[in-house]
Amino acid sequence: MDAGFDPYSLRLSNGPGSLAANAGVPLNQQTANRDSSRAGQWYNGQGYVGVSSPIYGTLTVFRQYALSRDAAYDYDPLSGSYAFSPIKGETCGGGNTENCRHSTALKYRIGLGHLRAAALWQFGGYAQNNASNGAYQFQIGADIPTSSKGALSFDAIYSYVRDAVSLALGPGSNDANGVPIPPFLPQALTATISDNYAVLLLAKYSSQRLKLYAGYERITYMAPSDRQTGFTDIGGNFLCEGCVVFNNTDITNTAFGRDGFGNKILQIMWTGVRYAVTDKLDVIAAYYHYTQNSYYGTPTAGPLPCSGSEHSQCAGTFNAISGVIDWQFAPKWDLYAGLMFSKVNSGLANGYLERNNIDPTVGLRVRF
Repeated sequence: MDAGFDPYSLRLSNGPGSLAANAGVPLNQQTANRDSSRAGQWYNGQGYVGVSSPIYGTLTVFRQYALSRDAAYDYDPLSGSYAFSPIKGETCGGGNTENCRHSTALKYRIGLGHLRAAALWQFGGYAQNNASNGAYQFQIGADIPTSSKGALSFDAIYSYVRDAVSLALGPGSNDANGVPIPPFLPQALTATISDNYAVLLLAKYSSQRLKLYAGYERITYMAPSDRQTGFTDIGGNFLCEGCVVFNNTDITNTAFGRDGFGNKILQIMWTGVRYAVTDKLDVIAAYYHYTQNSYYGTPTAGPLPCSGSEHSQCAGTFNAISGVIDWQFAPKWDLYAGLMFSKVNSGLANGYLERNNIDPTVGLRVRF
C-alpha cells in the first residue's frame, strides 16, 4: 500500500481536486491543475494483496496499476518523468489518465521462460472509486538474449475501458483560431464519458551501457456504452449533466461518435536512448509525437474534416524532445539536469494560451 503527497503542503496528491479548485476561475488566473488517477485517496498509489508462485504466477486484487502503466513507464527512456516525459495519462490509462489505476481490479502475471503474459480485469464501477464501469487488458511479451551480451524486449497490450471518465475545465471563450480570449469563462468542471479501445506496442534493446527504446499506441475513443446523467467521481466530486448553474459541473456523453462527431483516434509514438557514460553518470535523450485525426462534424452536415486550430476535434499534432543528464553521486542520491521542449499544433492546440513550452529543470532526488 502506498500514497503520494505534495511535499510543500503535505496534502495527498489529488488531480481531480486541483481541477475542482479551479472551476469558475478564469484561465489566466488558475493555479496548476491536471486530471489524475490520484484523487486524494489515502491509498492513491496502490493498495493490493495477492499470492505468488514461481510456477503458477502472481495473482493480486484491489487497487493496482493498469498493465499499460507498468509497461509504458518501463519502455520510456525517461520513465514517465513529470518534467521530461509526456508519456503519462493517455498512454498509461489506455485513453484517459484516471484509468492508470483501478481501485477494484484483479491482475494476473505469469512467466514462461523468455515469454511472459498478463491479464487485468476491473470489476465494479464508479461507486467503487473507479473511473470507469469496467475494463480489461491482455498482455504478451518476451526478453530475448542476443549474441552481444544484450537483450531485446518487447510487449504488446490490448485494452478496453467502458464508460471511461476524463475531467477537464471548459469550455471557456475562444477566438476563431481556438486561442482563449477574455473573460476566459465559463470554466466548469466537465466529465467527458467514452468507451476506449487501445493497442500498445513496445520494444527495448539493451547492450551493456546502451539502451534503445521505442513505443507506439493507437487509442480509439467512442460513444459511451451508458449515458451518464450524474455520478460521484474518484475525487468525491458530484457531477451532473447540464448542472453549470447548479454546481458548475457538466457531463458530456456526445464528444465522440454522436451528433456529427466521429470517433477520435489518437496515435502516440516515441523513441529514445539512454547511455551510461560511467557507472554513475547517465545521458538520456528522447522524442515524443502525438497525432490526432479530424473527427469534427455537425448533426445536420455530418463529418466536416478540418486541420486548423478552430476546433479541438480538428486534426492536430504534438511534438516534444527531451535531454537529461543524471549523476548518481552517492548511494540512493542523484542530481539531474535537463529540459523538454514541446509544441502543440492545429486541433491539439485549441484552447491553449501558449502553444510552445520549454522547461529547463534541475533537481536533487533521494530514494528511501
